[in-house]
Amino acid sequence: MFGKVHGEAIMKQNFNTKQMTILAVMIALNVALSYIVRIPVPATNGFVNLVEAGIFLTAILGGARNGMIVGGLSGLLLDLLAGYPQWMIFSFLIHGVEGLIVGYFGYQKNLISQVIGLVLGSLIMIIGYLLAGAFLYNWAAGFASIIGNMAQTVMGVIIALVLIPVFKRLPQINFKN
Repeated sequence: MFGKVHGEAIMKQNFNTKQMTILAVMIALNVALSYIVRIPVPATNGFVNLVEAGIFLTAILGGARNGMIVGGLSGLLLDLLAGYPQWMIFSFLIHGVEGLIVGYFGYQKNLISQVIGLVLGSLIMIIGYLLAGAFLYNWAAGFASIIGNMAQTVMGVIIALVLIPVFKRLPQINFKN
């Protein structure tokens, strides 16, 4: 999908202390916000939260690699801290791939490309949790997660699109330096 040269370029970007610090702050902010705002979903023994907002924001502003890191680690840490360890690995993988895809399509691109990335990333999350719910519990639980996950991605898109112009004006949030 990514092509050999482009895929290697995404992963070979150098990290510096400032970039690692920005990613750590984005992960911490995302986990804190998502931990505070969460709605339990009894059918899946999970919850709906705002984790997509931080993933989408980071992916569009920082690219595929940064979206993948913030997505995977935010999902994993949120499940660990919220008392849902059975979801940790699934969240790490699902949100990591989601951030990768959104960043690949949305980073430094036009609005149409960003929307494509957001839609694809949202579909990855919704389908990923449908499959994870079916694996952990049963198909009914997997299908029960769809509505909540759709709401979660829509809220994430709205919040990210509102915050992107704000974050672009902050010189401290610059993944390039």
